[in-house]
Amino acid sequence: MPYPRAIYYVFAVMAVIVVGFWPSYFSVWGSAAWQFHAHGIAASIWVITVAAQSWSAHDKSRLPLHRMTGKASLFLFPFLIAGLCAIIDRTGKGFVAHDDPVRMMFSGSFLIGIAVAIAAYVTVFYRALKFRRSVWIHAGYMLSTPLILFESPFSRILNAYVGPFIVRGPAEFGRILPSILWSMALELVVIGLIWMKYRAKATPFLVAGCFIVAQMITMGLLKDSPILKAALTAIGNAPSPAVWITGFVIGSLTSWSGWQAGKRPSRRITIAAQPV
Repeated sequence: MPYPRAIYYVFAVMAVIVVGFWPSYFSVWGSAAWQFHAHGIAASIWVITVAAQSWSAHDKSRLPLHRMTGKASLFLFPFLIAGLCAIIDRTGKGFVAHDDPVRMMFSGSFLIGIAVAIAAYVTVFYRALKFRRSVWIHAGYMLSTPLILFESPFSRILNAYVGPFIVRGPAEFGRILPSILWSMALELVVIGLIWMKYRAKATPFLVAGCFIVAQMITMGLLKDSPILKAALTAIGNAPSPAVWITGFVIGSLTSWSGWQAGKRPSRRITIAAQPV
């Protein structure tokens, strides 16, 4: 089976998530806004699911667990996308309310970054389902999903502990976006190393890498776009359930269409006419 040590890579991402989000989410669980719970719970369960799939794929006795977690991902994915849309909702509501100087400074970048991440998740999960009978392609697409999650918590680690990126107060808020972009650059380095080892077999990681590059470019160049500010205002004034449900519908359609695309083609049985 492909990527025999991938479980350690997923564990590393899980550790980064815990450390990166500990101050702003896990340690203040009871007071966090519902949008953060919608995203945090779904994303955490998703990474655990990918870890379980990776672990179970390398032993025939564990293949039933692999299939079970794979089918469970169909039902989890809509919540993953809905959780990301919940963060978009929180970003829009904060932009309209002017309730956070960081959000006001980077709302445009955050919006476009999350939107591209949603497009990335939809693409790689659809293709993981479509090619689920091709083990290298399927494994690559599924294992690329934790990598897309990596940037957000790792950038927070940089802001907390790494000298040039440490943010102690408003005077250093400008370091937040560079920390995000450098975290994405590290993701690309990981993808490059995987590609150097496995070459064409690792093409799914290159697909994820294209989305990461798109995030870097758009977050850096479009952060002050009037279109993004208009979108943030519209989202901020929209009912929160409508934003969350939109994400859930997108995720549901992805699960359904990907599963259908990966089905075995039906065989037609023709009965030859018997001579009289």
